[in-house]
Amino acid sequence: MAPETKPIANMGLKAESSNAPVPADESSQTEETTLVSALSLLHQMHQKLALLRESIPHMVQPIMKASTYPTPETLFDDFSKRTLKASEDLVEFTKLVSDGKWVFDKATSSRRENGVEGGEVKRWKSSAPMPHYLKDIVDDTEGASRDKEAKKKEEEEKERKRLEAERSKERELEITEVKEVESEDVRRGIIDEFKKEHSDIELTPEEDGRILKVTIPKPVGLVFSIEIPQSAAETNRYIVTLPASSYLHVLILRSITTRPNAGSLKYLLDMIATYQTIYKTKCNKCNKLTQGPKADLPVIRRLKRTAKLVQKEPKEEGGSNKENDKMDTVGDDKAKDLNGTKPKIKTESKEQKLNEENDGAEDGAVELVEEFWVTLHEGCAA
Repeated sequence: MAPETKPIANMGLKAESSNAPVPADESSQTEETTLVSALSLLHQMHQKLALLRESIPHMVQPIMKASTYPTPETLFDDFSKRTLKASEDLVEFTKLVSDGKWVFDKATSSRRENGVEGGEVKRWKSSAPMPHYLKDIVDDTEGASRDKEAKKKEEEEKERKRLEAERSKERELEITEVKEVESEDVRRGIIDEFKKEHSDIELTPEEDGRILKVTIPKPVGLVFSIEIPQSAAETNRYIVTLPASSYLHVLILRSITTRPNAGSLKYLLDMIATYQTIYKTKCNKCNKLTQGPKADLPVIRRLKRTAKLVQKEPKEEGGSNKENDKMDTVGDDKAKDLNGTKPKIKTESKEQKLNEENDGAEDGAVELVEEFWVTLHEGCAA
């Protein structure tokens, strides 16, 4: 059985107040006795504190189980006894701490004299079983630490996936705008290339090369007149006219007049060529051919240029590059859309590029650049 509180406190006080010189053996024995007394006192404090942690649940238990008592008087009597017991335990613990103040003073002076690392004594982990109330606290702390670490890893994984998705997502590139008047040689090269790609569309220069007529054969049967800007002109814009014999012609001319990059002959000719399939190309947004009561076909054409980061497959010895094969296949599939119902009605597969991204792309990744025309109704483009 642990010694009583009072004798222990007195013993510690005597040990502290003793100033007379004593032999070395007696001094060591006195110090040991003092430490044992201090430990015993701390043990009592620990037990009392454990009881106090459970005093409130023990005290309110009658209220929680009021239905089990036969009469209200019995309930009140039990509650009063438990409350009185909790009060007595609190008074006893307070007195025990007050009598054992010398233990804490001795510990403070010991840290000051013998402590390391800034006057703090390293914590000593006892092999004794941990009290359940402390165990819950430690478990909660460790659990919170594990949850925090798991949450951090989860956030890092999400960020990594987000970056990968961002890199692999298609992004729209700006179309290089022609700001100067194109020279005769540049126009001649554009016209020759256009004739090779669209042999069924007729290009006829008139008025000493000042007018270029573009004729789309029937059933479309459109004839566009393009005024070539001169070197001394105030603007590099190619002005287009079209005989407005129907509401559809008005819509087409309005779309061409409001086109971007108006100083590029290549952009204009490619745009005009897309009207070859005007009677079977659906809107890229609503996926319908007509809209409204009139012959409101999707007449708006806008060139889009996109880039997408793709993983390049390794090149096998003695064979071709699989990535290039895959890119050609993609180009062929998109070329088939020209006469289909998909919204992308033109893809310049010859201009697809595989540019190594030395700055932003990872190893084994290449950038696929594609150009295609978007088709929209005027109402869908608004």
